[in-house]
Amino acid sequence: MEGKSVFAKLGNMDMTKGNLFGKIMLFALPLALASMMQLLYTTVDLISVRFGDCDDAAASISANGALINLIIVLFNNIALGSNVMLASSKGANDDIKGSKVLHTSFLFAIFSGIAVGLVGFFVSPLLLRAMGTSEHLIANATTYLRIYFCGLPFLMVYNYLAQMLRAQGDSRSPFLILFVAGVFNVGFDILFVFAFKMSVAGVAYATIISEAISVILATLTFIKKKDSFVKLRLSQLRIDGTTLLEILKIGVPAGLQGFFFSLPNVFIQSALYTIDSSSAGDLLENGAIAAGNVESYLFAGVDAIGMATMSFIAQNVGAKKNENLRKVFFFGHAWGLIYYLGAFTIILIAGRPLLNLFVNDPTSQDAGMERLMVMASFYFLNSIMNVSAGTLRGLKHSTFPMVVTLLTCTVFRIVYLKTLFVYVPFFHSITWLYALFPVTWGMAAVCDLIASFHYLKKDGAKLKEEVALIEKTAD
Repeated sequence: MEGKSVFAKLGNMDMTKGNLFGKIMLFALPLALASMMQLLYTTVDLISVRFGDCDDAAASISANGALINLIIVLFNNIALGSNVMLASSKGANDDIKGSKVLHTSFLFAIFSGIAVGLVGFFVSPLLLRAMGTSEHLIANATTYLRIYFCGLPFLMVYNYLAQMLRAQGDSRSPFLILFVAGVFNVGFDILFVFAFKMSVAGVAYATIISEAISVILATLTFIKKKDSFVKLRLSQLRIDGTTLLEILKIGVPAGLQGFFFSLPNVFIQSALYTIDSSSAGDLLENGAIAAGNVESYLFAGVDAIGMATMSFIAQNVGAKKNENLRKVFFFGHAWGLIYYLGAFTIILIAGRPLLNLFVNDPTSQDAGMERLMVMASFYFLNSIMNVSAGTLRGLKHSTFPMVVTLLTCTVFRIVYLKTLFVYVPFFHSITWLYALFPVTWGMAAVCDLIASFHYLKKDGAKLKEEVALIEKTAD
């Protein structure tokens, strides 16, 4: 019975009452698993063609890895604007505003998904060449990416609906939806690759079919869920201009932050090849790509804690519970530290077996482990950055962490790669290339942490004044 009651809480959690420390992790866990499930689509695609086709087919999908992660991060983060607005509406018990957020977000996701998907379809080969993809992989990689872009509207709609389910305190439904869709993805991969011999195109079609299934299930959840704060109604489908601007004011900076954070990974991947342009360089690059795939899963947990912190902060702001804001902030950082210790332990114990899922060559595995050890040792800096940025977004200060990420994780990294890394032999090494990640995490973490303390104090004082005014008016 206890298990059932805990599982039920994940479907409609009140983020303003009770044991907030336990609730944050209870909420974040299925959120992290859902993000991993989304990443699993590409991983399953990769493993399917690796065993069912040839190395070139697997390499073609791997070549899309950094770009697809960039797309997922960008549009998932833009959807955070809807999360914050709906969470705030629920905290204030304003279902009229919440309904506007839901229906505006739903239509915006459809239209923007179609527009970006069309552009991406036609520029796919240009994007792959800009990333330095080997010419012999371009054809297959382009096929995979173009089909992926055709499914982008599904990805967009699902991300918005999932974020709004979480804003209501429901982190259970997005996970269950992606679990079901993931089962279909594996089934279609097997069917298309092993039975129909469709190779790269087959796994790409399997991915967009599973994404379409996730949209259908998420839409039905918003229509049928009895305890939903707001419901999706065909008669109310319209874009409210004011609401859309409020969503984008939070979502666009968050999306750009994710974009700025991930963009230099493309340059770092290209810089790695300059260290050794021989065939051994290919092995180093393969190891780095494999390590990046493993890291994506570990980072999903860090992101989940940051997003949980954001949702809890937003609901408590809407409910005007100033006393909970600092609690949520510190609880989020505490869980981030706990997660860091767990992730570091996983890399120490299972790093090489995890890399073996993506590469077999010992040289590639050694290169991958070198990167994993550098990154895992400093995951706590990434956690501080994410929880602090989540706090700022929950307080509706989304621009500041975006600017910080732009300056530290984009501008600084690119300037370093184009100057010290190129012209100073001492820095032209794998170790210093990977060290660039934790150095910039630390810079961003300090800035976001200081801003979080500032705005928690400032906005908390405003909430106190609003509550005092309400109480005075009531008397």
